[in-house]
Amino acid sequence: MTLEIRPARADEIDATVDVLRATGLGANVGRLLRFPIDSPTGDVLVAVLDGVVVGGAAVAGFGATGWIGALGVASRARRRGIGTALTEGCVARLHELGAKTVLLFATTAGRPVYSRVGFQTDGIVHAWRDVAPPRGRSGSDGVRALEPRDHPRVLALDQEATGEDRGSVFSAMGGAVPGLVVERAGRVAGSAVRSPWGLGPSVVATDREAGVALLSVLRRVPGAPLTVSLPDGNADAVRALRAWGFQSINQATRMRLGPEPRFVPTRVFGMFNLFWG
Repeated sequence: MTLEIRPARADEIDATVDVLRATGLGANVGRLLRFPIDSPTGDVLVAVLDGVVVGGAAVAGFGATGWIGALGVASRARRRGIGTALTEGCVARLHELGAKTVLLFATTAGRPVYSRVGFQTDGIVHAWRDVAPPRGRSGSDGVRALEPRDHPRVLALDQEATGEDRGSVFSAMGGAVPGLVVERAGRVAGSAVRSPWGLGPSVVATDREAGVALLSVLRRVPGAPLTVSLPDGNADAVRALRAWGFQSINQATRMRLGPEPRFVPTRVFGMFNLFWG
């Protein structure tokens, strides 16, 4: 058995996506990979067994922090240490990119693998779906469309909530950052931003009122029912979703290897995806 863990070649991306879809990571996994493929501080790694792609994972670096996402191994190749080897390869790549702390969201099946590598648990997150979104509009509560002049403040809010510099995500969207903000007395107190690489909006706010106001407006936007992922540590947001009739559709464990960033779950009312938070 000859196993290679290395960056994926361009002609291996489709095979990698096929493997990851087959592991249950969903039809959108190809879209999730686009950011690490295109980012100068991202990468897609593959596990190649006897010349055949049998696993893959992606990494996204944000300076002092970095994320592992979409890690999966084909069922026929499991129980051979490939998941552990992929994880270690991702950690090494993120360290090369400058990350001191490596983060990920683990499934129940993945937790033992990550624990063996040295990751520790930082809390539970759930994804929620609005199964009965309301019709019509509600009061705006100071919510308005995000404008280019808001970008510095929105990025600052994100850093205050996550403890990370995710400016590369915002930069990759260029000037077209779709979203909403809550404005109070001329100052932005919360934001909701969508990216091309995930289903859910990233919602951060300075307090419960601002965060819940954004979620209330988002669930009335025409289109597919709102899906939002957030940490269980934000009890106020969880209570609001339950009161509105949202249903939990999956969960994951936030895990960390390295120093703890200044993550403030009570300020996080929605994450881009279960890839980089």
